[in-house]
Amino acid sequence: MTKAITASRLVGILGGMGPAATADFYTKLIELTPATTDQEHLRVVIWADPTVPSRQDALLSGGTDPTPWLNAGADQLQRCGADILVVPCNTVHGYLPAVMNEREVEFISIIETTIAAIPATGTGEPIGLLATDGALASGIYQDALTAAGYQVALPSPEQQQTLMRLVHEVKAGLEGSALRTDLAVVTDSLRTQGVRVAIAGCTELSTLLDGQADTNGLQVIDPAVELARETVSRAQAQTTTRNEGPTR
Repeated sequence: MTKAITASRLVGILGGMGPAATADFYTKLIELTPATTDQEHLRVVIWADPTVPSRQDALLSGGTDPTPWLNAGADQLQRCGADILVVPCNTVHGYLPAVMNEREVEFISIIETTIAAIPATGTGEPIGLLATDGALASGIYQDALTAAGYQVALPSPEQQQTLMRLVHEVKAGLEGSALRTDLAVVTDSLRTQGVRVAIAGCTELSTLLDGQADTNGLQVIDPAVELARETVSRAQAQTTTRNEGPTR
């Protein structure tokens, strides 16, 4: 007996920045897909290249420009037939306008999807921003938040150092409750600035949120979740149906 299979548009994930964040994003993509069988999940191809030069070094100290690596990865995904490209790394989005320019493929920005997810509270409190030093230096989130009419609150220099330590520890393969406790200390510091909504603007931090959107009264928006949710929506917007053999 055959069954009609509805195939999603092909999603290309440009990853490896870092590997744990890429794996975490794909897990979120699976969890957010309304599926009860294998065949109902999205078609996905992942290009994970951990040799992409450090975005932090490039942005902060004139290190190697990662653009050639990003172009090569996007090329690979397009050769695989990707209809949609996503990049589960916040910091690297400062380089992506040039990479995605004139490509005949749909690109979903993690920055735009995150800004769109900010609740319309109407109270005028600043939006807290947890991001890497490189992302802050590029201004990708600050510019987008300001353009959307929001004020921005940042951690203190001391708490920013803690945040960067956590990012490096996740990249080094560390995990556990101690890291989550340290992240909670950083988010708590934003509450003293009147922040009620914060953005975890680094996908390494996403791995520490563990699905918790509310931390001690502070709503934390996970860009990886928002990107995954938007990816599912767009990938399923245009589908093709074909007859296949029995499902397993």
